Amino acid sequence: MQSSDRVLAGRYAAALFQAASAKSEDQAVQADLGVARERLLSRDALLRHPRVPIVDKKNLAGAELGKVGATTARFISLLIEKKRYELFPMIAAMYARLAAEKRGVVKAVVRSARPLPADAQKTLAARLKAFVGKDVEIEVKEDPELIGGVAVKIGDWALDSSLRGQLRRMRESIQ
Repeated sequence: MQSSDRVLAGRYAAALFQAASAKSEDQAVQADLGVARERLLSRDALLRHPRVPIVDKKNLAGAELGKVGATTARFISLLIEKKRYELFPMIAAMYARLAAEKRGVVKAVVRSARPLPADAQKTLAARLKAFVGKDVEIEVKEDPELIGGVAVKIGDWALDSSLRGQLRRMRESIQ
């Protein structure tokens, strides 16, 4: 995606968040966006196809969505109408970040060579909370290329304490 798509998705996410917050529905809309993404995933190709009429796309989305809230349903209908449905996954992710910011939570993506046990995740979350000053929600991804250790990314900040990263830094200092 282009940077202009990211900007546009950010604007849509901010507008939806503002509208949902005004109605005190921000958490419900976040849950609805997850449900909608899951339900519409199988129909993604049709909803993105330029030759399928907008009316048919709206009917298809309405039938698939079922019991999501009115705000979310109207928002998805608006995306289809404005031919911006392809931004939906990015908008949902940006909305989730906005909702987490409002709750005072930051998301950390942790890559590790092997699965992290629950107690190690709790310890890491506590240390990151002390460092960042906010509650930290951890998403663990397994990456065997790291060899050992972990790599943490919170927003623009990154910490690479993996064995692979240490070897790379050592090689750079020798050269």
